[in-house]
Amino acid sequence: MTFQQNPSEIAASRRYRQKPRIVDLSQFVGEQCGWEKFCNTFLQAPWLFSLVIRDKDFDDLLARRQPWGRFWVLRVALEKSLWFWPRILEADRWIQGGEGLRPTPHNYLTLDPSSELLLDAVMAYAAGTEAAILDLGCNCGRHLNALYQAGYRDLTGVDAMAGALDVFRREFTDAAACSKLSHDLFQRFLSRQQDRSYDIVYSHGATLELVHPSFDIVRHICRITRRHVVLFLNEHAHAYPRFWIYEFRRRGFYLVDALRPAGQLSSMDLAASLLVFQRIER
Repeated sequence: MTFQQNPSEIAASRRYRQKPRIVDLSQFVGEQCGWEKFCNTFLQAPWLFSLVIRDKDFDDLLARRQPWGRFWVLRVALEKSLWFWPRILEADRWIQGGEGLRPTPHNYLTLDPSSELLLDAVMAYAAGTEAAILDLGCNCGRHLNALYQAGYRDLTGVDAMAGALDVFRREFTDAAACSKLSHDLFQRFLSRQQDRSYDIVYSHGATLELVHPSFDIVRHICRITRRHVVLFLNEHAHAYPRFWIYEFRRRGFYLVDALRPAGQLSSMDLAASLLVFQRIER
C-alpha cells in the first residue's frame, strides 16, 4: 500500500527519520485478535452515548459530586451487566488527582524519552509553527510548554485533572497563558469541537486507552483533525485495547509512520508504540 505525500510532508518526514518511511499495513495483519479488542471495536453501540450521558453527569463527575437516586442505581446495574452501556466513571481516578494526591501532576513535569519521541513526530509533521495543535490529556503541560518554547502558538490542551492545570499555569506561565485550556473529559470536549479545527491532534498514553469504547473517540478525533494524529500508546493493553489502526483507517486516516516497539530507542516501556496517522482523501 502506498500513499501520496506533498513535498512539505516529505520534508517533514526526512527531518523526523532521515528518509520518508511509509508503513506497510500488511505486516500487521497477522496480529492476534483477542476477544477484548474485538468486543471494544465491533460490539459497541456508540449511538447510545448521547442518549444516556448528559451534561449534568460530566459536571457532577468533574465537581466530584456523588449522584444518587433510582436512575443512578439503574445505570450502575446496566454498566455492570452490559459491556456496551455508556459510562464515564473511568476518569474518576484522574479527576481526584492533584498536588499531594495520587495521581500527582508532579510526575509529569519533565520530558522523558517517550515525550521527546512524541514531540519530534508532532513537530516533524506540523506544517510550520502556525499549525493548530491539540494535546489530549495535557496534564501539567510539559508537552505544550515544549511546543511553545519551539515557537508554536496555536496550542490547545484538555485534561480532567483540575490540579494538573493549576500546576501548568504556575510552572509554565507563558505557555499556559498562550494555550487554550479546558478542564473537561475527552468525551464532552471532543463532541463540542468543530470539524477539522486542528491540524494535529496528539496524545501521550495512557489516555485514549482508558476511554470506554461506548464513546467513539476515534471518530471524533478524526472528525476534528485536518491532517495528522500522533499517538504514543499501548496498542494491546490498558483498560480498553482495540484495533486502533483499523478504526482510524475506516475514518480516512492511514498509518504513515510507526515505531514498534518505541522502547527500541530507549529504556521506555517496550510495549508502547508511536503511531502517526494522516488523513488521506480518496
